[in-house]
This record gives sequence, structure tokens and C-alpha cells, in this order.
Amino acid sequence: MNRIKYSSILLALALFTLACGKKAEPSSESTEVAAAAPEMSGNTVTLSAQQAEQAAIQTGTFTLRPLSDYLDVNAELVLGKENTAQVSAFTEGIISELRIRNNSSVAKGGVVAVLRKPDLLDLQQQYLENKDRMVFLETEYQRYKALKENDATATKNFQKAEADWRAAQTSAKLLAAKLRQYQIDPAKLTADNLRTELLITSPVAGVVTRVDASLGQALNLGEPICEVSNLAYLHPVLYVFEKNLNQVKAGQKVQLKFPGGNEQVFNAHIDYLERSVDAERKTVRVHARFDNASAAGNQQMAKGGFLNARIALADAGMLPALPEEAVIQEQGGYFIFYQEKKDAAGVTFHRVPVKRGPANDGFVAVEPLETLPQGAAIVLKGAYYVSANGGVSAEE
Repeated sequence: MNRIKYSSILLALALFTLACGKKAEPSSESTEVAAAAPEMSGNTVTLSAQQAEQAAIQTGTFTLRPLSDYLDVNAELVLGKENTAQVSAFTEGIISELRIRNNSSVAKGGVVAVLRKPDLLDLQQQYLENKDRMVFLETEYQRYKALKENDATATKNFQKAEADWRAAQTSAKLLAAKLRQYQIDPAKLTADNLRTELLITSPVAGVVTRVDASLGQALNLGEPICEVSNLAYLHPVLYVFEKNLNQVKAGQKVQLKFPGGNEQVFNAHIDYLERSVDAERKTVRVHARFDNASAAGNQQMAKGGFLNARIALADAGMLPALPEEAVIQEQGGYFIFYQEKKDAAGVTFHRVPVKRGPANDGFVAVEPLETLPQGAAIVLKGAYYVSANGGVSAEE
């Protein structure tokens, strides 16, 4: 009995040892994960067929493009002072009406506000009283003029009447000039059409870019009411560092884009360079003009807005180029991928270091730093996906 029991224990230990030494089979889930992971080796990466399909990778080859060298700079939209008007009160008064708002259009001579000036009645009264007095003074002048030949006393009275009449004429001209300054026609002024309000008009046509006054506000002479800007003359100013000035000159083409916006490109050309350094930016201001006059009227254009600018330095001619998204940047260099092998299991790509050249309209000149196979299928779309999923690194 003891021998049988001992044999049973030995058998149980042997079975346990065999069970512990056998490797566990991978689950179906872990097998799928392993199959999905890309295989990496040196400068190559293999994606599964499913990954390649999901990435919507597109391949192609070089195309010849007219490209130029560019200098990238910052730009700002500015408007010259000669195209901006500060509409101010030309006399004291109270604003009784505002006829403008921000971004509203104003014609030259258009009314922006109505100013109430009660003491304007005093000036009109003086003019009308002087006008009536002149009738009497002229009559006295003519009467004494007729009597002066025979009467010494009449001559003295004539001289006084003449002086009074001429003084009244001078006062009439001065008062009339003041009335015209307040937009009142002296020839049409009567006691029945006296005015206490003045129209404040814009000296230029444009858009209201700032409102400084409010309804009911009492204004002093010269106090601002609004700013009117002729945005048709809005133009970009490029900020160029001194070290790059020798590359920039009048007439060069410029491409401008809004940062973080859509891909719309505005074409311009350099007009002139300022001859002083911007103390704040440590750069020289370079003024450009839009090639299309309507560009300044684009709704995105706003005085003080910032853009990214590219100055065309030299025409490099027709160069082999790829879409900019086909060139990736990593490890301090630039690279492209071409398709090395494709089968039912997946697609293998090879990474090639390249040198970037001029870029324009979404394309960049590319010079491979190693020989490509004849008719290599270069990854034009999805290069960053290949790189991110492959994690390749250059071989030592």
C-alpha cells in the first residue's frame, strides 16, 4: 500500500512539472495586435494592408515646377496718415445726433454727426442787425454826400457817415465769413430760418474705423468724433532684418497669407524700403503694394492685422518638386518615403534623406541625398502617417 501511494505522488509531481514547463499559447486578441504593429528595420517600415488602407496613402513621382528662393518675414497691414482722417469738432457744442457706427461707409462730405450750438444764435443776430443798420447808414452817406458841396458842416457829417457805413460793410463781411464757417449761407439768412445745429462732415471717403464720441456728449474745439480710413490704400509692411537687406529691393514679388487661416494667397510687390531701423523690432520696414487693387477690400484685411510674407529672391527655374506634405522633418533633417514592396501582407516603405529647396504654392524642390530606384513610387500623401507608425531611425 505504501509503495502504491508513493508511486502516485511521483506521478503527480511529474505531471505538474510538465505543465509548468509548457509555454502558454497566445490569445487571439494578442495575435491580432502583433499583426497590426508595423515592422521596423533601419530605414524601412512595413505597414499592414489594413493600416495602409486606413492611411489613404498616395504615391507618385516628381513634377517640374517653376520655383524660386524665398525669404520668410512677418508683415503688418498699415494705412498711411494721408489716407486716414480724424473727424473733429470745429467748435464747441453738444452732439445731438450720430449718423455713423464702426465699419460703416462714409462718402466725402457725408454727415457723421450733428452738433447743437445754442450760442450760434448770437452770431446770426449780429449779422441781421448789422445788415438792417447798413441800410440806414448808406442812406445817411448818400444824403450827406449831396450836401457836402455847399455846406462845410455837411462835409464833416459826410465824413462821419462814410466812416460808419464802411465800418458796417467790414463788419458785414467778417460776420458773413463766420457764418459760412458754420455752414450758414449769409445771403439766405433771415429771422425765420435761424439755426442752432451744425453738420459735422467727413473730409474723405472711407470706412469708420473708430468712434470717439457719444450721443449727448459736450465737445470742445478739436475734440475727436470719429476716424475715417480709406482702406483702398491699405498695404502690407514687411519687417526685414538688417542682415537680409541686401537680398531685398523694390519690385520683388511677395506672397502673403494670414497665419492660422485658410490657404488664400495675396500677391504683392515691394514698393520701397524705409531708410531707418525700427527701434522696437530691430528691423527695417519694407512697404509693399497689392497686385490686385481689390485685395485691400477683402473682409479679412484690417488695419494692424498681421500676415506671413514670402519675398521672392531669385527665380530658380523649373525644378523637380513634391507636395510639401510629402517631406517630413525629424531628427534635424528632411526625409521622404518611397514604396519598396507591396503584397497581401502589407506595404514596405524606405526612408530617404533629402535636401529642401525653394517652395511655392504647396510644392517644394527636393534633392534626394541617395539614389532612388528607377520609377520609385514616392509617398505624396500620408508620409507623416508612415513615419509616426513606423518610428524609423537612421542606421548607424
